Formats: sequence, C-alpha cells, structure tokens
Amino acid sequence: MMRKPVKPPAGAKLKETPDMIAWRKEFDKMKESDHLAKMRELGLDDDDLEEFKEIRSGKSLEEGLLGSAPVEEKPKETPKKKAKK
Repeated sequence: MMRKPVKPPAGAKLKETPDMIAWRKEFDKMKESDHLAKMRELGLDDDDLEEFKEIRSGKSLEEGLLGSAPVEEKPKETPKKKAKK
C-alpha cells in the first residue's frame, strides 16, 4: 500500500533544487513591468498585482490592509495528540 505524499505547510521553504536556483536568478533579473505582464498572462487581476507591488516594495500585507493600526498576534494553538486505540 502506498502512502499519500505529504504536502508542506503553507509558507514552508522549498528545497533548493537546481531548477529552483535557476528560476530565482531569472526572477531576480526581471523588471517589475515584466513581472506584471507575466502575471496578467497567468490570469491575475489588478488586486493581485497591487499586492505583488506591495510585497516587492517591502511593505507588509497587514500594513497595507490595516493602515497604521497595530496587528494583534493570535496565540499559537498546540496540536492535540491522538489517542492510540
């Protein structure tokens, strides 16, 4: 019996493969206008493009969405242990 592949959690760092390294070099060389054109080709709308611009400029999304309001941190939930039967 084969196990399902485990999907990494959201925001987890990907492994540094040769393909990833080549993609990152190409990504870093692109101008913002090239990025926006490519993202439009992929079907992203203007809101997504604005988010990309904010991220690229270094402004956090929370800061952009909430303005200067302080961001409250949620307490971390501890995973519950499953009982063995």
